Amino acid sequence: MNQYLGGPSLWEGLPALDFAPPASSQAASAPAAGVSGESTVLRFLDMGQSDATLIQQGGGFILIDAADSAHSEKLLHDLQAAGVETLDLLVMTHPHADHIGAMAQVLETFTVKQVLLPDFTKAPLPTTRTFEKVMEQIADQNIPTVTAAPGWTFSLGDGTLTVLGAGVETDNYNELSIAGRFDSPDLSYLFTGDGESGVEQDLLDSGANLSAQVYKAGHHGSSTSSGEAFLSRVRPQIAVISCGLDNDYGHPDAETLDKLTAVGAQIWRTDQQGAVTVRRVNGQLQAESEKEAA
Repeated sequence: MNQYLGGPSLWEGLPALDFAPPASSQAASAPAAGVSGESTVLRFLDMGQSDATLIQQGGGFILIDAADSAHSEKLLHDLQAAGVETLDLLVMTHPHADHIGAMAQVLETFTVKQVLLPDFTKAPLPTTRTFEKVMEQIADQNIPTVTAAPGWTFSLGDGTLTVLGAGVETDNYNELSIAGRFDSPDLSYLFTGDGESGVEQDLLDSGANLSAQVYKAGHHGSSTSSGEAFLSRVRPQIAVISCGLDNDYGHPDAETLDKLTAVGAQIWRTDQQGAVTVRRVNGQLQAESEKEAA
C-alpha cells in the first residue's frame, strides 16, 4: 500500500509521514508491463565520493540515490543526457548526505511518479536540513511514497525491482539501507546501499536470492561491507564501486578488492574509470567506462 504525505507537522514546515511499513509483497503502481524488447541499461554515475545509479528499461527509469549537493548540477546534466524526463521510481537507500544531497533538486527538475523510502521505524528520524528539504519537496508535489519492506516490487518495462531487505534496528544509518535487486530478461543487478555486516547478515538469514550478474559494492567498497559469506552467495560477474579519487576514507579497501577478485568479479571503479555503463551486447554482458583506467 502506498503511503502519502500529509497531516500535522513533525518539524517546522514539514508534514507528518506515516513510516509504518507496508504489507509484504505489495506491488506498487508502475508503468504498464509488457514485452518491450529493449535491453536494460545500468548507469553508475560518476559523482565523486557519493552515489547515484540509473536503471533504464522499456523506456522508463529508476534512480537509486541522488549524489551529494556538490554534484547536483552534474547529476542533473547526466540524467538529462541519458534521456530522463520522468523518473518512474526514486529510491532513497538511506538518508546520508552523499546519497540524498541532490535529491531535492532532482525532485524539482524531473517528474517523479513515486519515491521509495527506508523504514524509519528502525532508526532515529533524521533531522538534517538536507533530509528535510527532500521531504518538503515530496510534500509540495504530493508525490506518492512507500516505505521499504521485503517483498515489495516495482515493475519497469520487462524488469522488476524487488526489495530484499529494509535495514536493521540501528542508530547507524548505513545499516538502515534498502537492499534490492533488479531482474530483467537480459541481466540481474543487486544493490545494498551503504549496508554493512548487519544488513548483509540479515539478507543471508532471510534466504533471499542474492545471486546476481552485476553487484554494486556496498558502502563504496568499504571493509565494513562485501563480506566473504555474502559475496559467496552473490558471485557477480561484474562489480562496480562508486567512490571518489584519492578519497579520505581509503575506499575501496584492498581486502574488499581481493574478495571481489576471489569470487571472479570484474571490478569497475568510478574513481579511476568515471561513469560505468553495463548492458548486454550481442548476448554478452558488457561494461564500459567514460575514460581509461588510471
